[in-house]
Amino acid sequence: MKFAFLIHPITSDTQSLFQIDDGGQFRKLWKQASVLEISDYLQSWFAATSNPNRGPGQVRVIDEFTDLYSVNGTVTEGRLYEIPMTATEIKDDPNTAIAHIQRAIEMAQEWGAKIVGLGSMTGVVGGQGAYVAERTSLAVTTGNSLTVYAALENLREACRQLEMDPSQETVAVIGVPGSIASAVARMLAPSVRELILVARQDNLRGRKLAESLDAELLTDIPAAAARAQIIISATSTGACINQADLRRGAVVLDVGVPADVRGRSLERNDVLVISAGLTGVPATMSRDSHVLGFYFGVIPGCLGETINLALEERCENYSLGRDLEPARIREIGQIARRNGFDFSHILSFGQPVADATWANVMKVHAQRRFRASRGPAGHHANGTNGTVHPRATAASERIQSLLRQDRTRLPEIDELATRAETRFARYINPVLAGLGREAGIGATFVRGEGCYLWDEKGRKYLDFVAGFGSVNLGHNHPRVVAAVQEALTRQAPGFIPSGINPYTAALAEKLVSLTPEGLEMVFYCNSGTEAVEAALKLARLASGRPGFLSCDGSYHGKTFGSLSVTSNISYQKPFSPLLPGCESVPYGNAAALREALATRRYGAFIVEPVQGEGGMHLPPADYLQAAERLCRESKTLFIVDEVQTGFGRTGSLFASTAANVRPDLMCLAKSLGGGMMPIGAMLCRGELWREAYGSINTFALHTSTFGGGSLACVAGLAAVNTLVEEDLARNASERGKQLLEGLLQIQADVPEYIREVRGQGLMMGVELTPLTPIVAKHLKRADLMGLLQYLGNSLDDITRNLPAIFQMQMLLKYHGIYAQMTRSHPLVLRVQPPLTITEQQADAFLAAFRKTCTAGQRVENMFDAIISHAIAGDHSKPGRGEAVACNGASSVIP
Repeated sequence: MKFAFLIHPITSDTQSLFQIDDGGQFRKLWKQASVLEISDYLQSWFAATSNPNRGPGQVRVIDEFTDLYSVNGTVTEGRLYEIPMTATEIKDDPNTAIAHIQRAIEMAQEWGAKIVGLGSMTGVVGGQGAYVAERTSLAVTTGNSLTVYAALENLREACRQLEMDPSQETVAVIGVPGSIASAVARMLAPSVRELILVARQDNLRGRKLAESLDAELLTDIPAAAARAQIIISATSTGACINQADLRRGAVVLDVGVPADVRGRSLERNDVLVISAGLTGVPATMSRDSHVLGFYFGVIPGCLGETINLALEERCENYSLGRDLEPARIREIGQIARRNGFDFSHILSFGQPVADATWANVMKVHAQRRFRASRGPAGHHANGTNGTVHPRATAASERIQSLLRQDRTRLPEIDELATRAETRFARYINPVLAGLGREAGIGATFVRGEGCYLWDEKGRKYLDFVAGFGSVNLGHNHPRVVAAVQEALTRQAPGFIPSGINPYTAALAEKLVSLTPEGLEMVFYCNSGTEAVEAALKLARLASGRPGFLSCDGSYHGKTFGSLSVTSNISYQKPFSPLLPGCESVPYGNAAALREALATRRYGAFIVEPVQGEGGMHLPPADYLQAAERLCRESKTLFIVDEVQTGFGRTGSLFASTAANVRPDLMCLAKSLGGGMMPIGAMLCRGELWREAYGSINTFALHTSTFGGGSLACVAGLAAVNTLVEEDLARNASERGKQLLEGLLQIQADVPEYIREVRGQGLMMGVELTPLTPIVAKHLKRADLMGLLQYLGNSLDDITRNLPAIFQMQMLLKYHGIYAQMTRSHPLVLRVQPPLTITEQQADAFLAAFRKTCTAGQRVENMFDAIISHAIAGDHSKPGRGEAVACNGASSVIP
């Protein structure tokens, strides 16, 4: 069913803007032409329209809506008609305005529209549409019902994000006795602490409304703003609220057209001004129009109501007159939601609210709540004495009851998940959130069990990342969960740094009993990088040498000491200068290591048995033994970093044990916490500890407040016992062989796509072949999945590494497999599932990976053939796939 929607220019300037783009010519130029062409067009237009004999303005079509599909598959189309009068002109001459409106309706009827929506001031004249409806056979609506619904939902969303409780706030509604303001007031009244109604002047309708709602009626907007924490304004006057008059933390929902809040942007960082009454259109609807394409897919509620009535084929008068029925307001809101419209888009002055604004206003409200919690009985931070109007008592008690429960119970993770991405992007890492969203390689996980993860929508994923090796036992292993729950039941002490904790001591003994010969002392911390820091500090004290030697491609952490021995210039350079005297040698090269250690400049040599972040590289079989021998000869301490390789990951309990070496110091973390608790440990030979810390003056030189906490050590004990008793190292070895054989078979099928498969146990990587130069160069010209805003100077590297991103996308989206690349070698895809993985789960991964690799090579072949041959005009040579000439174009034969 077709619809029409009527608007007017807000000012003479906006009228000129629509006239400039009459027929879409300016919009077309804006997309395609140069600045000079646009300038020439504007100059010629202004010259043509400066003629005083142009004649009176006419009603005209200024926009068309096509392919407006709801999420249910229903469809409508519409036209936007402009009447040639500004808001001020309509107010001064309503009779002429109504004549133009009637002409627009006639034009819409001739076109075939069955319903017409009256927007903004066109819906105000003539008794809020009633006069117009009586004089036409078309159904008419002002759209005010959905505008009210949208404004209230915008308020609900803002309060949710700011954790505001309207039942504890003074709320002002400006614009009574207008239909929108009056309806908002009626629907809000039962659930707010105090209600203030604001009218332009004292009038009987306003007084009656205030009396019926037990509200106060004012005619002074600054006075209302000084008292209200929430303001909803819906007037037709515009520019009636001064931002300087608002309270700190005020939330203003501006529904007025023209806008009621003065200014073109937010002038304060401690208030929130919302362009309210808006609704987001479904993603199924075409954006090929001014209105739908310009404002981030958000439209006024009045237009949204017209579209929804057309989608439902409801040819009926809907929102007419001054008194809007609450039942009808809720009905149109439910219809809109059913069709895929949503009300969570919060705009301010037509733009998305800046993250800094959310954070600043959130701080104001958090401080208000804190002050209120500390103040005397009956005190409220908003300056009132805490008296609650009778109509708000029930709502207040219910909400306060929920708030009291929330203080003692864990919030539902499904509820938290609805805002997790927004919070993460706003307060933690917007780049990471943006990359995950735009590239399709991120998800919000709400549950984990065994080798599986579930997102907030209930979709199940096979986890092939395992927390970068932290989840060797799988997610929430029942033995670890039970141990932690029992410790909590027993009220185990949390942190007692200067006392003796039985759990801490028990785990230390267990670690000493399982690690290589000679390791006798344990230092607890919270992470792998802290374990490395502890090892470096002890090595410097015990050896008396300041320098450290590491390997090219190594990764030992990102704190200053561990970063100094991490061989990744992109991580190091921003924080330079790091520790002096730190150098590296090629990984696996015993001759280079011998030459460096012969200088005897280094207190320790630190090495990973398998380089994880560096790309899953293994050294030669005898390299670690040679490294130990060379360290002994040069009196250099030998540190083995088993943060990622430890606890069964490589097919033995420790890679050092399998290599038959005895480190002087060993670093552990990640899976030591059983996938539940952060814990790290540094083990060393007893004489080294005594040399560094074995006196009354030195025993406390390096400590950690949270190191060795009860819950972490309980989880560690349960994790280690489970690993040993269930022989998960053997399963890692067997499943590792299964995966390695399967991956090598896939590589044989797509040899140009997979460069190498390598690793040990369940710590493997698949190195993919970089994009061909011509494809990479072509893609650099395009917006790579919307990522350009995040890439900066890394565009070359990201383009080169797109095969790994493609694999992560395909595995996640189409096969329910969560995978990641290695950070220091992004072309390497991790194959690092929990050690509890079954034979069937490994086969499922291999089957999916075969499909995604085949698809990846086919896509690259197609790109290469099209770009390097078809575009270049060279059809004589095949591309990376088998490309043949066919009627002057390339075809790829997979």
